[in-house]
Amino acid sequence: MTDYCKYVDVFLGCDEIDLPVPVPPADKWTFIKGITGNTNPGAALPFGKYSCCAYTAGYPTGYGDHLPNSCPQDFRRSDACKNFLGLSHFQQSGTGAIDYYYNYCIISPFYGEPEQYDATPIADEYAFPGYYAVKGENGIYSETTVSDKSAYHRFRFAQQGGHLAVDFTNDGLLKKSKRDYARPDSGTIRIVSPTEIHAEIVLSGLPTYFCLRLQNARAVSLLQNNRYIAGKEILFGKTEDTFGVFIECDDLLPESRLSVSLKDADTAVADAYADEGGFDAVRKKAYERWNDALSRIAIETDDERQMQIFYSNLYHTLIKPCIRTGESPLWDDPAFCVDYATMWDIYKTQLPLLFTLYENVSKQTVQTFINCGLHTGQLPHTFLLTKGLHVPSSQACMLAEHSLADAFFRGIPADYKAVLKAIVKDMKRPYYADIIAGVIPDRLTHFLDVCEACAATADIAEAQGETAVAEKLRQFADRWTDAYDTQTGYIYKDHDYYEGNYRNYSFRLLRNMDKRMELAGGRDAFAAQLDNFFGFVKADEYSGCFEGFNNESDMETPYAYHYAKRFDRLCEVLAAGEDSMFTTGRGGLPGNNDSGGTSSCHIWNCLGVFPVTGQDLMLIGFPKYEKSVLHLHNGNTFVIEKEGTGIYTKKATLNGEELPDLRFAASEMMKGGTLRIVCEETA
Repeated sequence: MTDYCKYVDVFLGCDEIDLPVPVPPADKWTFIKGITGNTNPGAALPFGKYSCCAYTAGYPTGYGDHLPNSCPQDFRRSDACKNFLGLSHFQQSGTGAIDYYYNYCIISPFYGEPEQYDATPIADEYAFPGYYAVKGENGIYSETTVSDKSAYHRFRFAQQGGHLAVDFTNDGLLKKSKRDYARPDSGTIRIVSPTEIHAEIVLSGLPTYFCLRLQNARAVSLLQNNRYIAGKEILFGKTEDTFGVFIECDDLLPESRLSVSLKDADTAVADAYADEGGFDAVRKKAYERWNDALSRIAIETDDERQMQIFYSNLYHTLIKPCIRTGESPLWDDPAFCVDYATMWDIYKTQLPLLFTLYENVSKQTVQTFINCGLHTGQLPHTFLLTKGLHVPSSQACMLAEHSLADAFFRGIPADYKAVLKAIVKDMKRPYYADIIAGVIPDRLTHFLDVCEACAATADIAEAQGETAVAEKLRQFADRWTDAYDTQTGYIYKDHDYYEGNYRNYSFRLLRNMDKRMELAGGRDAFAAQLDNFFGFVKADEYSGCFEGFNNESDMETPYAYHYAKRFDRLCEVLAAGEDSMFTTGRGGLPGNNDSGGTSSCHIWNCLGVFPVTGQDLMLIGFPKYEKSVLHLHNGNTFVIEKEGTGIYTKKATLNGEELPDLRFAASEMMKGGTLRIVCEETA
């Protein structure tokens, strides 16, 4: 089996962007978001519950040395975030400001007494999929790996007298802004034996149960603010104080194992005692798990650098969401996934990729969405570890409906009558119901969100025999034209837009693109608008030009050229994006990776096919590689072959049948087969 892990750089996107000099038209694109991927290199499994990484209190993952970065001008480093404070658990991946940053249970190795503990600069780091190690300037080496049940730690001290301090109360990042960190509502910490510690901490409103087991080390005392306190158990309420445990190490190689549960203490303890063979066996298994996940797409290219870029991006696409089977605090059904942060970032590209290739996480996602709808009355938008799980968001609305349709088209097993019931319940939320009743919201993109969601849901309803429901949904869906100004060909200008303006949002891929182009003055006029937007001609307005894969608001817009029959322009945009916006190394992403939204967009673009969310539709672009083999979740295989050496797609066949419109159904792709794309040097 090919060792795909050897091509993965887990540090991809961890730092400020460092991209190649952009080639036209990419030199005209404008970045509006933070110029860093905001990823972390921590040990994790594909869609795994645990992650573990060096904790510096940096934004937004707890790793790194920069502060909040909402736009390019804001990128700032912080001396306060340059030192290793210990290993922390549960990090976000690539997000911006979402207010819930985890980084629970910090385990800190050091010499001396607890009140003398101080952070140390990072001297060296090493990581590969499923494993992370860091060495401090104090000479202490910390390793970590993870399984489904536990996070494992191994420490190497250079001399006797090594200690560990455990802070069970950390929640978040640098304690600078109340948006960046939180304090526990209450907690209990108990030293059960010298080698076992239990804790129950209410973090962001959720009771969280910890079991920490020790090897070659022993718990000596409870700690409050890094000072000894008497006794074997401490109870506390809402506080700014830190609480934890001081541990003496019996030799130079102590180990620890942490299991965490949202369900109960017994589950955490049972997981901590499960026989998994120890640190090295778990690390080996994690590596194998990653190789299996990465092998779902096999690309053929002689360019090793391209292999590194592709598989590093695929790796960072598969970190989230996190499967936490049986741990939901809101329902009894075992299906439970969290860290959809946020749907706005992942619904166009990341979730369609998962629904295409990975059945388990896809089934868990669909059932989690069903449970959300039926038990809470709303489908998720931002779904995190916090009381109630739902985090309010005004980015967009009814995006889960798009994703449920994507799962349906790709044959993810589910009770789609229950899906329809959950969607209908979601649509009765007051804000959505008002829009469906005819109210045009100030954030005009929400109106388009709802129209397209209704169209997607109508397809599900039709398949379930609910023709009356489908017809009613389609009647509202057809009102999407109300958002467009026929005088300009754009959506109405004087509205509120999230991370963009009316231009960024005017080129989203709709159900009826022929009608959309008609509103712009016809196909040629629409293509001229796109030329202006992408920088092929001098822009008449630089505000709202293409954001260059730096932000999710217009990542799919290159494919608007597809409908205008300007496949040459589409290929030029995609080629410029692949060469100018993605590279190797810590600065290899053009912006926040946002739970895999950015990386997965790159994956699709390089494969040469692109999913149109909420529709049973794949659009053909420009394939980067000679051959790509997709091992679909249902056991079928879909092969993409490139003929010719140029960037301009001229024609394509699917299983020998020509595709004159360079498009095909996602449901057809799931049957398997071969897509052959012919490319030439000239347009």
